[in-house]
Amino acid sequence: MSHKWNVYKLFKSGKRAKAPFCVVEGENEKQVEKKFLDAYVSDANSKLKKQTWAFLREDLPQERAYEKNLEKENDLAREKNIFLGRLAARAGGLPNNLSTGLVFCKESEWKWQWAALEAATLRYLKGLSPQFKSAPRADEWLEEQMS
Repeated sequence: MSHKWNVYKLFKSGKRAKAPFCVVEGENEKQVEKKFLDAYVSDANSKLKKQTWAFLREDLPQERAYEKNLEKENDLAREKNIFLGRLAARAGGLPNNLSTGLVFCKESEWKWQWAALEAATLRYLKGLSPQFKSAPRADEWLEEQMS
C-alpha cells in the first residue's frame, strides 16, 4: 500500500525543520528515500547532497520529539511559578510585581533557597523555603510541596 511521506531537512544540531521540504509517495521508507535521492539529490545541486534528511509518513504525527519535551518542561515551570507565587502571597509584605527563583546568596546565608525576588533586578526580598545544602535537594523539596 502506497503512502505519502514528508521529507524534512535535519540540521547539524539534530533538530528537524518545521516544514517538509517535499512530499514523496511510496510504500516504505527505503523506497521513498531512494526516490527522493534520485529525484532531488542526484543532480548537480551540491547543497542538497550535503544535507541529512528524515522521512515521516504523512498520516502519522509530525511532532518533533524535542518539542514534546519542551512543552513538558514549560508546563512544569509554569506549575512551579504558580506554586511559588502562592507561597509569596502567603508570606505577605511583598510587592505585586515579583519574581521567584532558586538562589544561593548572602541573604540566604550561602545556602540554596527558593525566594521572592524583585522583578527588575532579581534582588532577594524574602525566603519562601527552608535553606538547603544543595540545589537538587531544594528541587526535591519543591516537588514534595507541590504534590
